Amino acid sequence: MTPEIALVLAVLAVTVFFFVTEALRVDVIAILIMLALGWLQLVTPQQAFSGLASNAVVSIIAVMILGYGVDRSGLMNRVIKPIMRFAGRSEPRLIGTVSGVVGGISAFMQNVGAAALFLPAMLRIAKRTHIPVSRLLMPMGFAAILGGTLSMVGSSPLTILNDLMQAG
Repeated sequence: MTPEIALVLAVLAVTVFFFVTEALRVDVIAILIMLALGWLQLVTPQQAFSGLASNAVVSIIAVMILGYGVDRSGLMNRVIKPIMRFAGRSEPRLIGTVSGVVGGISAFMQNVGAAALFLPAMLRIAKRTHIPVSRLLMPMGFAAILGGTLSMVGSSPLTILNDLMQAG
């Protein structure tokens, strides 16, 4: 094992540690690791920042920022109220309603972002209705994936494929 490989494995271990412990926010960890790879001369500075030239990477970053902002603004509380009024405490109606909303939203924004956007809302709904959160999240995740296939922006792999098609 070369020293470079050992250093990359050490950086990877530190990255996993920070992701698991959530000692820092995920975006901060990602930027610090990107910078560390350049500082340690494991990659060139151009290679370290080359990912930001991809539409896919920038759109995923934008979706995460947008999702965080929407949740912090309290908009999700306004979305939860009509869902709760319509579905009540019925688990099948909650699953159907939330899955329909998330699936529809994920057709126009990235499916990961749509699911991430609704995650805090689903935790609140599960707490209010005393339904295990896992029984609400899995159908929501499947609906987000399915809705993401309706447009090019809905799915990260489709965005990446679009970049590859334009490059080729």
